[in-house]
Amino acid sequence: MALSAQAPSSVFMIRPHAFLPNPQTAADNGFQRGTAIEVDADRALSEADGLIALLRSNGVRVHTFDDLGTDTPDSVFPNNWCSTHAGGHVVIYPMFAENRRRERRWDVVEMLKRAYRVQDVIDYSGLEPDGV
Repeated sequence: MALSAQAPSSVFMIRPHAFLPNPQTAADNGFQRGTAIEVDADRALSEADGLIALLRSNGVRVHTFDDLGTDTPDSVFPNNWCSTHAGGHVVIYPMFAENRRRERRWDVVEMLKRAYRVQDVIDYSGLEPDGV
């Protein structure tokens, strides 16, 4: 498989166990606004597992982590708190909603350090008290 920024050969995913609409983000999230959201947590987990299997069957290395099952209904979207960049940079972002801040998984960051060449972790989460 050819390496590409748009088609990575490795990903990490959070398997949903407590996937629900988030009341702390509904007011400013266009995907949640104006619609009745029905969530089937078992179906969400089944679909995630199906996607993991599909990715793996196509040669993508998938690192999986289980949702902590706490007050983190959006934990399946780690791309909001973390990103990886060429040159071995991992960036941690501030989160507006307080329950989204609990999504940060330092075990994920540690796995990235063990499995890949991480040069530095740039942590902007300290900007949260300033509203940034």
